[in-house]
Amino acid sequence: MHAEKLRLYWVVGELSGENHALGLLRALRARLPQAEHRGMGGPRMAELGLHLVANWEAYAVVGFVEVVRHLGRFVRLYRLLVEDIARWRPHRVILVDYPGLNLRLARWLVQQGLPVTYFIPPQVWAWHTRRVRHLQHPLIQVLVILPFEVDFYARHGVQAFYVGHPLVEQLAGVVPFQDERPFIALLPGSRLAEVRQLLPRMAEVAVRMPDWRFYVSQAPHLPEALYEELAPSLPRFRGPAPALLKGASAAIVASGTATLEAALLGCPSVIAYRGSWISYWIARQLVQVPYIGLPNLILGKRVFPERIQGECTPAALHQALEEVLQQAEEIRAALAQLQERLGSGSASETAADHIVSALQAG
Repeated sequence: MHAEKLRLYWVVGELSGENHALGLLRALRARLPQAEHRGMGGPRMAELGLHLVANWEAYAVVGFVEVVRHLGRFVRLYRLLVEDIARWRPHRVILVDYPGLNLRLARWLVQQGLPVTYFIPPQVWAWHTRRVRHLQHPLIQVLVILPFEVDFYARHGVQAFYVGHPLVEQLAGVVPFQDERPFIALLPGSRLAEVRQLLPRMAEVAVRMPDWRFYVSQAPHLPEALYEELAPSLPRFRGPAPALLKGASAAIVASGTATLEAALLGCPSVIAYRGSWISYWIARQLVQVPYIGLPNLILGKRVFPERIQGECTPAALHQALEEVLQQAEEIRAALAQLQERLGSGSASETAADHIVSALQAG
């Protein structure tokens, strides 16, 4: 281990990344209590002792067009991080998800001779497999959270370790939200653009199903006024989304990490995605997998219906939700297999062990 005070630099760019990074930061602080932590993260990581150079909340956008629109800000962010890392000279940089920035950063870091741990690397097996070359370096340690990723990376000459999925431990003690009558959860996402796209369509489904109660999961960092504007008549749930999912009879969920949360909590769901048409067209040219939902990808079959882009209409979402409610028991049986595939260990503890081993070896 290093004689001088250990310096660990983090780059975490969005809400789901921070959710996954929190457990790892706790586990590393327990193993390396003297280490200093610095970088880009969020408010909860700051509470655990991360010195924030940048807050991800200012940079949360989704889609190719949206990124291009904010390109100047991302270029300035990249320069800020590069300059800060060059000054601070950390012993290791921990990148969490956020591939648009972190893949580029990884290339620069190894050129500087700085070791990298990429926790939750980009899904290059789905998008553009040639991006995997950016991770083919002896200074890069890759920690994956989906069991089939290890074989993929091995075939491409990348040393990757499966550590388990962080959601397994995060969701272990979730207490379900309870209402006096059955309800359906609506999760329109955590980014402003996707909430604007999805929430009005989800709200229309609620109008079509007056016998059901619907709750909208409100992202804590987005303004109240947004939800009042887009779905004024629907009650909002301001607590943790997993509690809402665990108590719900079914859900409509924006594509992303929340679909796997729903699956692990046994909530039959419809997966929704709608972005700008240009972003969607670019994605269609790059994507190489049959599904966009993680539960469907892991199980290799369509367990949750997917309503994407032009198919993401109120009528289509309504039809899919009725289907899910009718097939709820069969869906829950399939979701039990998902839990088996992901295992029951602690991804944070296992990932922390790998990082400590790499630090000791270095």
